[in-house]
Amino acid sequence: MEITAPEESIKNGQLIKAESGNFQSIIQQINANNLDNKSIIDVMKAAIAEVVQLEITTWVEEPSTQLDGELQPLPTTAKPGNRIYTKINLIDGDIENEVGSQFLSSGPYAELLSFHLDQVKESREIMQKNIESVHKVYKILKEMASSRTM
Repeated sequence: MEITAPEESIKNGQLIKAESGNFQSIIQQINANNLDNKSIIDVMKAAIAEVVQLEITTWVEEPSTQLDGELQPLPTTAKPGNRIYTKINLIDGDIENEVGSQFLSSGPYAELLSFHLDQVKESREIMQKNIESVHKVYKILKEMASSRTM
């Protein structure tokens, strides 16, 4: 299953990325055509690809500088040292963390480290619920495919 581009959203001051595949196009194909076992497997692969990896980034934007009285556009990525980044693979159990120097105990944003850790905990709980939902959808799709072959 090919993963295309990351989807990004901001929640509670965090940039949350979720890898997004061609899940919507598969659903459209299923709606337009007969539901078969291969389509169910493709749908499940796409859904699983979307829920197994969690990335959470907390970052602080530096004040923009003005040139000739004009505000500069906001950057889309954090400068080194200005972010806390956590990447969790829920299947392998791999966890990657990056904590910028600005968030250490001597840094100006040290209090945001506990905020980030709370967001990681909350996100893991949400991801567990998402995995349970994917499992339920799989059962429903499998039952639908079985009923069509009878």
